[in-house]
Amino acid sequence: MVTLSVELTDLEYAALAHIAVDPHDWFSDMVKLRCRNTIHEVADLKIKEMIADPSVASIPADKEVIFETLVNDGVIKPASQMMEEEVERTKMLVSTTQDLIPETPALDGTRPV
Repeated sequence: MVTLSVELTDLEYAALAHIAVDPHDWFSDMVKLRCRNTIHEVADLKIKEMIADPSVASIPADKEVIFETLVNDGVIKPASQMMEEEVERTKMLVSTTQDLIPETPALDGTRPV
């Protein structure tokens, strides 16, 4: 179990209290709703994938089980990890393009002799 908290200024809290009878409950409910929506969105995509795969004999009825399996299999990763992996892929592409030496004089800035 993980506990999250947020620090608000007095003005931010006043704004939240203006729209929510119980700001603490509202905050908790919104975070849990976003998590539940993500679980369902990811599971729905996986279910479509499994339906299209003729080798799949059965599909779990519980979307949380599907999501948990994806987490345990390393398919679902934290956004920070996905961003780091994308940065590394981009660095590899950039270094590859920098290693290219143009063979056409017009491209390398030299004039024909």
